[in-house]
Amino acid sequence: MLGSVNFTPFELLNILAKGSKSTLYNIIVNLRIPRMIMALIIGASLSVSGTMFQAILKNPLADPYIIGVSAGAALGATIATVLSLNYTFILVFAFMGSIFTVTFVYLIFKGLKLSSTSLILSGIAVSFILTSSVLLIFSMSKSEDVHKAIMWLMGDLSIGRYNMLPQMGLLSIAVIIVSSIFHKHLDIISFGESFSKNSGISVNNIRNIFWLASLLSAISVSLSGVIGFVGLIMPHIIRSTFGPDHLKLIPLAAMGGGLFLLISDTIGRSIAPPFEIPVGIITGFLGGIFFLIYMIKQKNI
Repeated sequence: MLGSVNFTPFELLNILAKGSKSTLYNIIVNLRIPRMIMALIIGASLSVSGTMFQAILKNPLADPYIIGVSAGAALGATIATVLSLNYTFILVFAFMGSIFTVTFVYLIFKGLKLSSTSLILSGIAVSFILTSSVLLIFSMSKSEDVHKAIMWLMGDLSIGRYNMLPQMGLLSIAVIIVSSIFHKHLDIISFGESFSKNSGISVNNIRNIFWLASLLSAISVSLSGVIGFVGLIMPHIIRSTFGPDHLKLIPLAAMGGGLFLLISDTIGRSIAPPFEIPVGIITGFLGGIFFLIYMIKQKNI
């Protein structure tokens, strides 16, 4: 009902009853509903990915982009945009860039047998290199190509269409379901490295969780651009409200992340009509405000 044009519940039902002959019907059914479904799926994926990264890295500030997924996707999408490729190729290039980055960081981590802190620092270092590469491409590209790439980097759900939802939705849901199978492993890993080793958590278990979390973040960022804070703040809120049990935490984080991104996108579509503010900007504002409140609350405690 909400957007650049608002409808009452009665108007919405009336428009849907008239069928596809109405322009407003096509806006609702072919634009708004797919966008809402995409927001739910991407929000759920980012939130679950952040939940798993925070557990395996034992770092409450870990998020889905901490190992360079977003920077790799940004480089891939920027290259595709500058080459004037269509959206399908932008998606493919972004996904390939994110997977390549995760693989590169993981091989460094595995080869040098670094700690989780070193893995985070390696991801940050690679992110700086890839971000600088994106800026280098910007400096040598046409202004219209730079504008398109920047809009993608802001995080945008306006690309949601029905033909993309089945594959993306089923893949994301499948990965989330498989991730929930590792709920006991995540509970044990959260207690620390020595405890998890003594409890029988193998390197393969941690590797599987790492790749599941990376795949969720890669799918999300390649489809919608860089949408920050969803995978960072929602695990915090759900964990502090419902406890650290990952059997509950993963599905609740999925629902919370989907709802948070849906609300954020609705705000972006409604706050300054006829303009639409990219959802990544809205989540950035809300995420920053949340952390300020969180720090003040922690200090008072």
